[in-house]
Amino acid sequence: MNDLLRAISNSLKPFGYHVRRYKAPNILKISNLEGGANDENIKSLRQAANKGYMPADSSLDQMMIYVRTCIRSDRNVDTSKRLTDASLEENTLRCLRSLVKSCNHLAKAMPDKKLEVIVLDDRSDQASLDNIKRVLEGLSVPWNVEQTEETGQGPSLHQQFSDSRAHNALIYFCEDDYLHEEDALAVCWRFYEDMAQKLGTHMVLYPQEHAVLYEDHYPSYLVTGADRHWRTMRHATHTFITHSHVVRDFWKYFENTKYVGNRKKRKKGSEARTTNNLFKAIPGFSPLKPAAVHLQFEETLPPLYDWTKLWDENAA
Repeated sequence: MNDLLRAISNSLKPFGYHVRRYKAPNILKISNLEGGANDENIKSLRQAANKGYMPADSSLDQMMIYVRTCIRSDRNVDTSKRLTDASLEENTLRCLRSLVKSCNHLAKAMPDKKLEVIVLDDRSDQASLDNIKRVLEGLSVPWNVEQTEETGQGPSLHQQFSDSRAHNALIYFCEDDYLHEEDALAVCWRFYEDMAQKLGTHMVLYPQEHAVLYEDHYPSYLVTGADRHWRTMRHATHTFITHSHVVRDFWKYFENTKYVGNRKKRKKGSEARTTNNLFKAIPGFSPLKPAAVHLQFEETLPPLYDWTKLWDENAA
């Protein structure tokens, strides 16, 4: 919704009217769920969708993908048994292959769009870095591998967010342990573009449902995309799609990601204290049929998802 229509809509609200775009979702108030514990779950998301944040120069025709990698023998990782029971390198390479396939699918399905991949590598062992590059050579879109300025999870997170502000594009911030459906990027891009036009706002897309949605249940609005349903949400990891202008203009919600992995200050860098605050200003959506999944532990997967077929398809 542009500023003029928004001003007209606000002036008519005291009389019980609301102006919205033609065929846009009319996100109605649910009175008995607002005003209490559900304010953050329903009211804030409803208001964010109706209020809107969309700078006039926002481009929806370009996407930058930032992927953070780190495969080295001395990396400090959680020693808990992984879902796939594979090595860190094998897990990373299969996830990267799935991302490459999704990029190439998008290039064919949406040839009018511009896509670029930037891998921020945190000092992987040389043999592993060579393997990463070999996988990326399968991309049909521009790509580059850059070494992070500083080592560590927090610094690499902070760098990707900081660097993204220089662009005018959709940005996909992606960890190296997300396994992608072949049409993942096309599905997300089409939904983002469609919903941005209908609601007149940028948003956050998380490519799968977060497990917390089925542990600490809270109400959601459901909307339909071209091929699946999506739900509003206010929980995501630091893997998500949004616009570079969001990062630029809401930088206060990204700055403290530099503390992720810092034992003394890691709480400051948590999603709850950083990027989840975006949902106060813009709506968030996740697909009920996953576009990509966090292939780490059983509890990080969305419910009722069989990852094994996709895992097998992305073997070398």
